[in-house]
Amino acid sequence: MFNAIKSGLLVVVLSLINQSIFAQDAASTAPASAATAPAASASIWGNGNFLIMFITSVILLSVIFVLGKIVKTLIEEDTASIWRKRKSGTMLIWPLLLLSSSAFAQDAAPAVQGPSMTFGMESTIFWLMMGILIFEFIALLVLCNVLYVFLVRKELIKPFGSMLPKWLQFNAMMGNDIPLEKDAELLTDHDYDGIQELDNGMPPFLKYMFIFTILFAVYYWVDYHVIEASPLQIQEYENQLAQGEAEKAEYIKKAGALVDENSVKVIEDPGVIAQGEKIYATNCVACHGDKGQGGVGPNLTDAYWLHGGDVKSIFKSIKYGIPAKGMRSWQSDIKPADMQAVTSFILKNMSGKNVAGKEPQGDLLKAEAPLDAAAPADSTSGNTAVSDSTKNK
Repeated sequence: MFNAIKSGLLVVVLSLINQSIFAQDAASTAPASAATAPAASASIWGNGNFLIMFITSVILLSVIFVLGKIVKTLIEEDTASIWRKRKSGTMLIWPLLLLSSSAFAQDAAPAVQGPSMTFGMESTIFWLMMGILIFEFIALLVLCNVLYVFLVRKELIKPFGSMLPKWLQFNAMMGNDIPLEKDAELLTDHDYDGIQELDNGMPPFLKYMFIFTILFAVYYWVDYHVIEASPLQIQEYENQLAQGEAEKAEYIKKAGALVDENSVKVIEDPGVIAQGEKIYATNCVACHGDKGQGGVGPNLTDAYWLHGGDVKSIFKSIKYGIPAKGMRSWQSDIKPADMQAVTSFILKNMSGKNVAGKEPQGDLLKAEAPLDAAAPADSTSGNTAVSDSTKNK
């Protein structure tokens, strides 16, 4: 058995060597276009995950070697049997090596496209190392089991189960520790068609589980209802709702995703105004001028507005555009918070400056009307028209 394990370990070690050789050959024969592939395969010994797996495999291999020597010394087989197993194990190596070589050669062929990576190393190497580790673990368990069975059979150690307290032994836990000879002592007077009933008690493991549930119930009652260290379900639900609302508010504060023509307002923060100025300089100067004096688009500094001069109307004009007048919609390019910043910049730094430029267009916004709300209708004034809040600029 030990020789078979050694043969198997020799197979995986030589397979790893083959993998390294084929990886080097593939790297040397790959065209220049493959130079951009991940460099993990070229510096596999610098990969921490590979080193951990490799060191673990070496440690397991050393333990298996020592344990195998012990098992072989204790359980010496006859010479002919050893030779047959060694020969069969050796003969098994060559087809496995040929199979692994051809497999790795096939894996190395498409190296031009770049190998797939797992934990920073080539997937082939990763799974090969995983196979080696699994094989070593299995070999170690097999050797430990062989040694344990041998020592128990020679009565050098007691079975592991007998070392446990009686109440922890499997038969005792399952209620099977009563010998069959004592069944007659447990017979009851219940007889059903010749079938007699034994007075067997509940299996101990069920009793222990029942006792555990009682102890857990006491702990649960104290924790949740006496000292209230843990929240009840309704309180936990309310806490999660509060946390969700807080996260939602923080998200809205950062992203401003819910700002629209109904909730927009003039922002006084200088940082927001400066951000609006940058956005205006990037997107609006071409049509409205660097000072808002107008050009292709209307003058933004006078009191006349084609589609409303309040904060909501200006925001709507930016968001949806004025296709009939050649102004595009910006809602797919500028975030709502940034459109609010541009609107605030126009109202705070441009509106009312009366910069010389394009002639007034549209309706006069009454001077006494606030800039962040639509001006009320005034039917008594003949030379003052109120902007239509249903239109956009």
